[in-house]
Amino acid sequence: MTATVPRLNPLPLGRSVRLIGYVVPGLRRVTAQIGPYTAWWDEQNQQAVEAEGPLLMALGDSTVIGIGASSPELGFVGRLRRRLEVHDGRPWRMINIGLSGARIQDGLDRQLPILDDLLENGVTPEALVCCIGANDVVWDKGDGPLRRRLLGLCAGLPTSSVIATTPGRSARARLANRTIRQGAAEHDLVALDPWNEPGPPPLGRMASDRFHPNDVGYDLVAQAFARSLGADDDREVPGYDPARQ
Repeated sequence: MTATVPRLNPLPLGRSVRLIGYVVPGLRRVTAQIGPYTAWWDEQNQQAVEAEGPLLMALGDSTVIGIGASSPELGFVGRLRRRLEVHDGRPWRMINIGLSGARIQDGLDRQLPILDDLLENGVTPEALVCCIGANDVVWDKGDGPLRRRLLGLCAGLPTSSVIATTPGRSARARLANRTIRQGAAEHDLVALDPWNEPGPPPLGRMASDRFHPNDVGYDLVAQAFARSLGADDDREVPGYDPARQ
């Protein structure tokens, strides 16, 4: 049986996000990326599942598909792929099943089943990264469900996967991050904080919506993920190559 990656369908924007977009032009510009970026990754996924070579797989929310970057390949997953290629000299494939707006329950209900199906059909990632939870911290309520969902997600990820903590310093963000570290320890994952890398001040690494990273921010996130995978070194990482789109 040939493995397939289901075509990704963007999640609808919440009412609060739509209302804020009327008064924050930067939010409208960034959310306009969702459809094109999702379609770009869908095309990448279909090509990658049929190709050969080491595989980088990603799941999570809008940061995983690069919303806020100037190109989908300039999100942290594309940048991480380039760092891996520079590190070991091999061309890497990418499968990205992230969804803009995804919450942890979407990871459990929609993304882990896709991952399980790919694994059962012999599509095995050499590196798997996960970044999800910020939408739950910002928009949801209730600490118990947050903890249960995060622990369930950690339990469903393959051993040695790298899972990012959530950005922010609120009480709920701290709770989410304690839970992520607990789940990582219990299931032999790597918990990573990619949001506090040395570099520009916060506004210098954020997109115009003041929520997602920009190109600079995503490069710092990719740097942190590369370090967690043992692929950080001093060799120059090539710049963006439009021909790879």
